[in-house]
Amino acid sequence: MRRLSHLLPAVAAAFLLGACSDGNNNATISTESPRLALEFTSTEAPIDLQGINADFAANIEYGEFERNKFDIFLPRDCDDPTPLIIFIHGGGFTGGDKERYDAEQIREVLQQCIAWATINYRLLTVPGDADIAVAKDQGGVRTSLDDTARALQFMRYHFEILNLAPENVAAWGVSAGAGASLWLGTHDDLADPDNADPVLRESTRIKAAGAVATQATYDVLAWEGVLIDLVEPLAGILGGTDVPTLASNVGATNYLLTFLGAASLEELESEDRIAYRAELDMLALMDAGDAPIFTENYTTGFDNLMNMFLHHALHAIAVKKRADEVGLEAVGYSRDPAFPLIDPSQETLTPFLIRHIQHSSR
Repeated sequence: MRRLSHLLPAVAAAFLLGACSDGNNNATISTESPRLALEFTSTEAPIDLQGINADFAANIEYGEFERNKFDIFLPRDCDDPTPLIIFIHGGGFTGGDKERYDAEQIREVLQQCIAWATINYRLLTVPGDADIAVAKDQGGVRTSLDDTARALQFMRYHFEILNLAPENVAAWGVSAGAGASLWLGTHDDLADPDNADPVLRESTRIKAAGAVATQATYDVLAWEGVLIDLVEPLAGILGGTDVPTLASNVGATNYLLTFLGAASLEELESEDRIAYRAELDMLALMDAGDAPIFTENYTTGFDNLMNMFLHHALHAIAVKKRADEVGLEAVGYSRDPAFPLIDPSQETLTPFLIRHIQHSSR
């Protein structure tokens, strides 16, 4: 075991700019000094590192809630502070766990002096019909998303002890983790320079977002437009093309309400829920200054309609189309033969992420 702790002295951050973003997805790091200490214990890695010299630490707490924890692999023998890739697990924001280690990717990035972290975040609980009035009390999916942002901010705040290059961070995930990464990549900087919590003064901007089996937007009511080429020919069977109807047909009405923090379908069109949905609409939030995007969705069948609506290749196509419209770099793939999308670069996920965060000197 290796026990590590550090308190950042004032001079260490003197060269850095103030907290916020410059508008072009470049995170600038707060000059908070001195910084609070961070202690963690390095333990045996849960995967075979095949001789790669790296530290591993599990369950580092980044917030006050039980699931506010992350694991991190830190390469050793690196001359410079290292870029960072953050993995966000899937599970529909109702399940899943950070202990889904992509061993191949971890080994690849560690060999290139890139750190790799995986995070947990608060989950939603979908109530039964008798308790649906309390669906809104959990705060909707923004509760989970805000945790992913805080995890990023926490690692940035403790960049020196983790030996991170705090401006060079990418995030990626599968399903819910994909959408969360896309949200981080497209949302304006959430840094709050005047917050009493120094962690929340840090930037939430990233250099690249990877979204595998993603959703195009978390304004779920906008999925009608995203999936229209799929659902319109089936409208007679499905009962319509609007999302509340589709959710009802797959038994997901309560999930829809919990996700958007509402107690009824009518409430989804209230002024505050419209504003809430706008904060979740990655397609509308996207602009040319955001993080470049890698997206890849696969064929989904009619044997599981819920899965089809959540992960259909049309989500990836919508992301790529919107990125092209706003002039944002995006590599996109749809593996559905009925809706093909193949990027001419043939670039895959890990090289894409590395390309955008690796030091230019490497």
